[in-house]
Amino acid sequence: MTRNDQDAGFHDPTELTRWTRVALYAYMALALVSVWRDVRALLGNGSEGPATGLLAVAILGVLAMIVTSLIIAILVLNWIHLANRNARQLGAGDMRFTPGWAVGWYFVPIAWFWKPYQAMKEIWQASASPFGWRGQQVSPLLHWWWFLWLVPWGVATVDWAVGRTLDEAGAETLGATTGLVSDLLDFPLALVLLAIINRVHGMQMAHYRRQVAAGDV
Repeated sequence: MTRNDQDAGFHDPTELTRWTRVALYAYMALALVSVWRDVRALLGNGSEGPATGLLAVAILGVLAMIVTSLIIAILVLNWIHLANRNARQLGAGDMRFTPGWAVGWYFVPIAWFWKPYQAMKEIWQASASPFGWRGQQVSPLLHWWWFLWLVPWGVATVDWAVGRTLDEAGAETLGATTGLVSDLLDFPLALVLLAIINRVHGMQMAHYRRQVAAGDV
């Protein structure tokens, strides 16, 4: 296994994994609140009560979701970078995606529809069996994760395309409906990602402990 001097050694991902879990749990809680707000809007209850108070609550909810999403993005991307790097340190050779590009592909238009999935698949395989990773099967969790990641893009496209043809009331109803669908998907998306992170973390730590016990690291 080739190691750069500045990048040598397995870095314990436990602390980063722990904070990523906390952020995902917070995101799931906020997603449920968003679903409740969307349902109220669709049922026509959003106009009841003091307008100022409702607006303040709505703004706080949106801000909380934005801040939490940003924190999750930072934590998850750092976790992906470290998981890729650690897989290499455990012995996985000839990995196609570097730690940097395992993260970087999330920011490349068009390619972000499939490259991040391929990078995560490689991380899973290399974590399952560092010295024979190419033949490893991946869990259906990865398929569900990417499906739940892509569906909101389709929902947003429908909202944009169809909403342009509707009157104001129709556009508002469509927006509330697509918003509800997206928020409903946020919960299982975070849950599946949480399961993937837990599994990869567990596999990498198990390999690391065995290699330490054998004196290989």
